[in-house]
Amino acid sequence: MTINNALFEPINIGNIQLSGRFVKSATVETLCDQAGFVTAQYIQHYEELAQGGTPLIITGAASYNTFSRGVPYQLAVDHDDKIEGLKKLADTVHQYGSKIMVQIYHTARQAAPAPMGRSKAQAPSVVSEPILGVKPDAMSIEEIHESIQQYADAAERCKIAGMDGVQIHAAHGYLLSSFLTPHTNRRRDSYGGSFENRLRLLLEIYHEVRKRVGSDFPVIMKINGSDDLPYRKGLSTETLVKIAKRMEQEGIDAVEVTAGHYESGFTFERGNFKGYTRNVLKHGMGVHFSKMKRSFMWLFAPVVDLYFQRSARFSAGFNIPYARQFTKALNVPVICVGGLNTKQQMSEALANNDCDMVSAARGLVADPYLYHHMKNNLKGPECNYCNACFSRPGVNPLDCYDPHIKAEKVQMLAREQPELVELAEEAL
Repeated sequence: MTINNALFEPINIGNIQLSGRFVKSATVETLCDQAGFVTAQYIQHYEELAQGGTPLIITGAASYNTFSRGVPYQLAVDHDDKIEGLKKLADTVHQYGSKIMVQIYHTARQAAPAPMGRSKAQAPSVVSEPILGVKPDAMSIEEIHESIQQYADAAERCKIAGMDGVQIHAAHGYLLSSFLTPHTNRRRDSYGGSFENRLRLLLEIYHEVRKRVGSDFPVIMKINGSDDLPYRKGLSTETLVKIAKRMEQEGIDAVEVTAGHYESGFTFERGNFKGYTRNVLKHGMGVHFSKMKRSFMWLFAPVVDLYFQRSARFSAGFNIPYARQFTKALNVPVICVGGLNTKQQMSEALANNDCDMVSAARGLVADPYLYHHMKNNLKGPECNYCNACFSRPGVNPLDCYDPHIKAEKVQMLAREQPELVELAEEAL
């Protein structure tokens, strides 16, 4: 394997073959309608990624019930009436030769309930989320069992719609991550306490999903490489690798490695947080907060931004040290996300056996043709990790909000899109 071609070699995930080792990592798009139905704008967003030859596309986090939704205009797979739109999405992506999976998640305590039209947030235990100030209710056993069935229903809908797989989101402090982590899981029943008990919900969801979709439908998982919760009972890399190894034994088809909870200071979105909090208040979910909460956050925004800036300092490939440990322990493909934005960075990670595949989110927001550009040694718009896109979910659509990079993106699409569409039509 040479440093120049590793990125473009095929690889299998379960029974599907990908044309290369590059993945579009999940991002919340704010492009669906209020009920979570796929829209023309949503399809256009993913069509551009497929036009760029992205081998595997993972949709932004999809909710599966009322309590799992994190922001408005988010994809939902909560009812059978969503299947038609999902099928249109899958068919559109497939005509360019790309594969597509749906990431399914539950936001747990990491979303304010009121803007989502509900009275409470669900979590394993009553542990307040300090960044958003949300105090959740502990899920009852009945609610847990209902959630398992609803999760599996959602996965089955994805298969019926012609998707190529699903990703179970067990990272970033969302529901499954918060059940795994002692800091957020303080239950004293069969879903808390011991390692096996804290793992129980993830296992039960995986088993029910697998029962519904069968062995020939890829089911992959996103997991932290570190919880990034110093001085709290967060999970270490060693324990998280142990969880991934157990999931491999159960039949998971691939593992994507990331890091952090919201409480960690957004270490999964390392970059520039200068002005971030006030951007949220002006352009993101902060517009839905109460006047008192908005005033308080505006006043302390510089302090909050400084905390994020120090907690989430950027470095290229910032999750590679974690991914390397997973790659050593697992036989299924390990995908590394985080600060990988250039052909050289990605190829080096693969050549060094730090991971089997690489994924990007913000890089593809700036340049949806990133894979095509890397493969053909072309220059495209390059993300500067300003995190303006990260501050706007739920209110403004996913896009690049750096004016210079956005202008370059618009010009690039106008210049290159017709040719790529024509090539795809000729290949059909």
